[in-house]
Amino acid sequence: MEIHQLIIQKILDSEWKMFRSVRSATPASCQNSPDTFRKIRASIYDCWTEEMLESYLTDLKLAEEKGRNLITEKYARMDNLIPPLSHHPMIEKIVEIEAGWQLEIKKRYPVLYDKTCRGTDPTGDGSNFSIYLRSELETYGDNTIELYYKNVKKADDRKENLALLMLEQLVKQSGYNDAAHAERILSSRR
Repeated sequence: MEIHQLIIQKILDSEWKMFRSVRSATPASCQNSPDTFRKIRASIYDCWTEEMLESYLTDLKLAEEKGRNLITEKYARMDNLIPPLSHHPMIEKIVEIEAGWQLEIKKRYPVLYDKTCRGTDPTGDGSNFSIYLRSELETYGDNTIELYYKNVKKADDRKENLALLMLEQLVKQSGYNDAAHAERILSSRR
């Protein structure tokens, strides 16, 4: 197994352990489905650089040493139960870029988007894409946030949509040829 995939597996192991112990009024359906959880999260990390992965793995290890559960903190932030965990200036820039990517996906693949993505419309709860992403980013260390911004900014400058690349990987793992194929199949089932 290559280094990139090995680091992803370590991250997924740590996140799964944290995710399984999250207690909420409405447990997430994938809390009982480690394969689904791993598939979704791995599709995200496949687009990360090795440096980003190593930095985030360090964040996870430090959190574990301190008895913190980053996933619990993310969901508490999504529900606005705790104050912001970070005020890093790059967070809003990342959210702005990625929200634009989400709108592009929604325009190109509306049925697939509705079926698989968090909406960008205001919801008043943590189900909104920007709130979800911001809440997750707040759990990252400063170095990870800076590397994350560098990665999305570089992609955005090249007119590359990393969110679409992640979605393409996810639909391929689900048996479709690509996002366009998934869109056609899902549209025909409506």
